[in-house]
Amino acid sequence: MRKIFLLCLLSLPLLVGCVQFKSKRGVEVGWHDTVVSNFQKGKTSRADVLKTLGPPSQIISLEEETVLYYLYEKQEGEGAILILYNRFDIDTRYDRAVFFFDENDVLTEYSAKVHKHDDS
Repeated sequence: MRKIFLLCLLSLPLLVGCVQFKSKRGVEVGWHDTVVSNFQKGKTSRADVLKTLGPPSQIISLEEETVLYYLYEKQEGEGAILILYNRFDIDTRYDRAVFFFDENDVLTEYSAKVHKHDDS
């Protein structure tokens, strides 16, 4: 019985740990202000946006409009896994851009947001 107790006591540190992680998903961010500022409502075509930014994360078809949606997700986190207490801190950021085109594939509206990342 004493050996089992000693074995359990010695194996307790193996049940405790720290966690750090990073996760990146989506379309590589190419829609920075300098790029997007070159697009002009009423003049820029859908082909121009696709040529500049590449394939979007999603294409949405509305009644008389088409939407190109670009998304990039970045997560960072850390945590502690203990016997009686677990803690995780997760920071998720979404960089995104959305472009609306009329039935003639001409840009009618757009918006973009890029978060400042420490490692970007």
